[in-house]
Amino acid sequence: MTSSKTRGCLSSLTPGKPRTHFLSGKCLVFVASVALLCVLDFALRSKEGTRRVTTENSGTWSVFKAKESDKTTSGINMTKELLRLDPTIFAEIPRQTLPDFKNPCWYEKIPEAELNSNPYRTHKNCYSDKKTMKSLNKIAKHFRDGLVQNGTEYFRLRCLPYFYIIGMPKCGTSDLYHRLTKHPDVVGGMRKEPHYWTRRCFDSRMTGDIPNVTVPVREYLDLFDGAARIIKTQIKKRLTSSGQEVVNHDVITGEASVSTLYDNRRWGREAWDISRNEPSVLVASLLQAVQPHARFILTIRDPTERLYSEYLYFTHGDKSAASFHDNVIVAIDGFNNCLKNNSVRSCTYEPNLVEKRTVRLRLGLYEVYLRDWFNIFPRDQILVQRLEDRSQDPHGTMTRVLEFLQLGPVESKSQEDAIFTLNKKHVRKPTDARVGPMLPKTQRILNEFYRPYNQRLAALLNDRRFLWLKESTVSNL
Repeated sequence: MTSSKTRGCLSSLTPGKPRTHFLSGKCLVFVASVALLCVLDFALRSKEGTRRVTTENSGTWSVFKAKESDKTTSGINMTKELLRLDPTIFAEIPRQTLPDFKNPCWYEKIPEAELNSNPYRTHKNCYSDKKTMKSLNKIAKHFRDGLVQNGTEYFRLRCLPYFYIIGMPKCGTSDLYHRLTKHPDVVGGMRKEPHYWTRRCFDSRMTGDIPNVTVPVREYLDLFDGAARIIKTQIKKRLTSSGQEVVNHDVITGEASVSTLYDNRRWGREAWDISRNEPSVLVASLLQAVQPHARFILTIRDPTERLYSEYLYFTHGDKSAASFHDNVIVAIDGFNNCLKNNSVRSCTYEPNLVEKRTVRLRLGLYEVYLRDWFNIFPRDQILVQRLEDRSQDPHGTMTRVLEFLQLGPVESKSQEDAIFTLNKKHVRKPTDARVGPMLPKTQRILNEFYRPYNQRLAALLNDRRFLWLKESTVSNL
C-alpha cells in the first residue's frame, strides 16, 4: 500500500489521467520550493525487514533494517545477501508498479541528454544478436514518440513479465509459450528465453558454476520495450457504480526461460553455503524479492522420457540408444558418489557435478526444485502441469492456464484454434526418430532411479499422476 507521504509527492504524468504512483530508481521528485525525498517503504518479504529506497541526483542507495527472524537456516540474512549479490536490480526495478496496469509496469525518467539518442546503443553480449538488435533498432527510430511528458521531463514505460514459464527442457515450453502469445491479451517479448534470472543471459558456452557474462538488468527490461508499447496503447474502459470512467491496461507479457526452475548458477560460489555444501540463496528468492506477485507455469513429463528426448535433441553427430545407456550409467554413478557425502539437495544443485550436457540426470528431480519454490512462493502462484495431460487434453489444460493467468475469452475462431490446437513446437526430428526408443534396460534403470523422487513429488502435489506409472504418450517431443 502506498503511504500518504508517498501519494503527496508523486504526480500524474498526463493531464486528466488518474493519479499513478510510481518510483523509478533514477527519479527525482521536488515538492513546492523545497527539495523533499520521496520515501517508499516496503517489506522485501513478509518476514523480512524494511528496505528504504531514496533517490538523489548523485545516485541511488538502499538501507536495510534487518530483523533477527530474517536469517535463514544457514545463518545468513536473506535481505542483506540479495542486496550484496545484485544491488543494481533493486536500484533499477521499483517495488511499486502502476495500479491501472495488470502487467507490472512503471515509468522511468529519461535524462535530457538521452532524449534523442538510441537507448539500445550500449547493448552487448548475448542480447545483441542480429534478430534482437533489429527489433530494438526499429523501436529506437520512434523512441521519443513513445515517451510520456510531464512538464519538461520525459518518461518511458518499463515492464517486467507478468508470467514466467519456468521449465523444464523438452517439456513443451515452446509450444505453451507460442499458444499463449496467440491470446489477444498476451504479447511476447523479443526473446522467448532470455535466461536472465539464472545466467544473466543465454550463452551456450557457459560451463561450470561461474557465469562468463554479465548483462545489466536494463538490457533485460529492453527486451520487453516492444511489449510495453502495446500494453500502454491497448486499453479497456469501464464505468464504476458511480458512473466514473476507469481505464485499465489488461495486456500482459511473459517469457519462457526453461532454466528458471533449476539453474542456480547466477552467482556461482558466492551463493554457496560451504558448511552445509548447499546453495544459501536461490534464484527464486531473488525473483520473490523483486516481483513477489509474479505467476509461474511449470510443465513437466515422465523424467525418464524427458532425459531421452533431451539426449536426442542436444546430441550432435552420432547418437544411439546404446550411447545413451552408457551416458546414463556414468550420470547415475556420479550422482550416487555425490550422495555418499552430501545431501540430495546438495547434489541436485552442485554446479560442478560431472555429467554430460546431453544427459542431465538431475533435471528430472522435480520434487527437489519444486519444494524449494513452494517454500518461497505461495502455491497459488505456481501452476504445475504434466505434458502428457496437455497432449491428451489440450483444451482442458490450456483452459486452466488461461484461468490461472486471469485471461478473458478469445475473440475469434482463428485465435481459439491457435491456442487450443496449435501444432507442437520442437517436435522430434525424423533423424532422431530413426534412432528408435531407448533400450528396455536403460528405461528400467532410469525408472528405478527416479521412482523415490516421483513418489515424493506425487505426495508434494497430492496427485498420483505424477508417479508416471503408465507409458508416456509424448515420446515424439
